[in-house]
Amino acid sequence: MSVQLLLLIILFILMAIIGGKRGVKAFFSLWLNFITLFIMLILISFNIDPLKITVFGSVIIGSITLFYINGFNKKTVSSFLSVTVVVLFTMLLVYKIATDAKIQGFSSEQSETISYLSLDIQLDFTKIVVCEFLIGLLGAIIDVAISIASSMYELYINKLFTTKNSLLISGINIGKDILGTMTNTLLFAFIGGFMTLIIWYSKFNYSISDILNNKVFGSEILQILCSGIGIVLIIPITAFVTSRILFFESH
Repeated sequence: MSVQLLLLIILFILMAIIGGKRGVKAFFSLWLNFITLFIMLILISFNIDPLKITVFGSVIIGSITLFYINGFNKKTVSSFLSVTVVVLFTMLLVYKIATDAKIQGFSSEQSETISYLSLDIQLDFTKIVVCEFLIGLLGAIIDVAISIASSMYELYINKLFTTKNSLLISGINIGKDILGTMTNTLLFAFIGGFMTLIIWYSKFNYSISDILNNKVFGSEILQILCSGIGIVLIIPITAFVTSRILFFESH
């Protein structure tokens, strides 16, 4: 038995024991999301517009993560709508930034790796960078959206708030508590991903200016910042959408 298979079995057992039926659903949703991402990559490789594929794939992943695990209800509907809005808005914002920053393509550190590969792949790497940012952001904003919507729903059904505006303010306050921990989670996740790059810079005595102007480093920093923007945006949008949906259906 391979190590990967053993860890997969351990993960499934732990999720089943601790999460019960919902934990089992979460496990299978991981596989469904992985298959979705794999199909997205195949479609992009066939020169289908990466942005359209990513937006469509994000909708599918959001649907699987929210509706398959948590069911179809007011909480998941408001979370899904909020995630969709943030993905679309972030895509427009990041595309402009990525274009101006010119971080698409390969850096000098990757020259030896790609020297024996064909460069005639006919893909828009600016769009590929944007897709990378959106996919990296997706899991975090889904997590924040469902956390805020669930908390607001509990406040609503227990009749702790009588107006949608007071519930909206409560939702934003809940989001503020999540904001700090989630942005730190993203920061450490991305830093862990390019620790080898930092070691590379250290071993080859890169200057600060070389590092700041390096394409790979710039891409990582932009991904952290754009993900932070997405996390900030999902809070008021989810609070607003959830408060409106809950009070709209009650009247």
